[in-house]
Amino acid sequence: MSDMLTHESNLYNHTQSYAHLITERHAMVKLHTHHPYQLGASLYMPATRQDIWQVIKRDKLPTINSIIICLEDAVSHSDVELALERLQTLLHTWAAHVDSISNPARQAGLQSKPQTQHPTRPLVFIRPRNPMMLQQLADYAHIDLIDGFVMPKVDMFSLSNWRMACQNLSADQLLMPTLETAALFNPHHNQELAIGFKEAFSQPIFALRIGGNDLFATLRLRRPKNSIVYDTPIGTLAYQLLGCFVPHGFYLTAPVFEYLDQPTLFMQELTRDVSLGLVGKTVIHPSQIALVQQAYCVPLSTLDEAQAILHSEAKAVFKYNNTMLEPATHRAWATEVVNRAEVFGTIDDGNSEYSSRL
Repeated sequence: MSDMLTHESNLYNHTQSYAHLITERHAMVKLHTHHPYQLGASLYMPATRQDIWQVIKRDKLPTINSIIICLEDAVSHSDVELALERLQTLLHTWAAHVDSISNPARQAGLQSKPQTQHPTRPLVFIRPRNPMMLQQLADYAHIDLIDGFVMPKVDMFSLSNWRMACQNLSADQLLMPTLETAALFNPHHNQELAIGFKEAFSQPIFALRIGGNDLFATLRLRRPKNSIVYDTPIGTLAYQLLGCFVPHGFYLTAPVFEYLDQPTLFMQELTRDVSLGLVGKTVIHPSQIALVQQAYCVPLSTLDEAQAILHSEAKAVFKYNNTMLEPATHRAWATEVVNRAEVFGTIDDGNSEYSSRL
């Protein structure tokens, strides 16, 4: 046993360990103005595309919740310079029209009318190829217009480099590290990483993205076509990641579902995503957007229970809808149900019609 502990303690000897830095001040993740449920359906768009501005101002894909402008896997090495040039052009265009594109933050509280307008624009993130590119992006004119950055392949081996790369970013920009390397199969590593995330950055970590396809690749596998991800080894890992990172205050997003000809299976997986508290899902095609948003709608009976739990005069334990409710243990769940309903709206139990609050 002692040999194994020695081996574990030396595992990250070439990078900074953050375990000794944990303080009461960092007991929870920093608060921010957006809620991670606003990620909803997230679409990766190669930075080489010339229609990204049309998506941001909702001339195209008017219902998308968030987009991630990709400079990594979706851009070939030979196109990197072109992608960076088009990103700079996009930022200049955005800056010239910034008064017409307002902040997409939701107004606080549920509204009484059944349907409200979409936020003026989706949340917009950039995914750089590596920490060096992120440092380069920090110097771009108008980069503060971007809501934040998706950082690929983050683990304890790369965390120090990503920390350095973020030092010149605005403190208001949101970070989304992606969990997609072989190191994530080591529970000891993940505990170190959870602590490291809370100490490494001045910017808030909006959510942690589970990179399903890269994790499959580490096992020399591809997602099977006839199974939801939770029936695979990556599903087992997803449960472990939830158990590790959520108690530290983090939110996680769900892996992508890449088969467009399996809508029933896609909905089955979405149902599990929602039940596990995952706050959004990457989509690969516009046809998936509405399915994600409908899956995240809150049944009215569930919202009723959540509001009863959060009521200022709720009893310590009480019966509601033939269910025992206990605010002391159900309050965190109830708060997230209300947060979800504010973004996605509600659906009548047993009724396929739903009222969108996007």
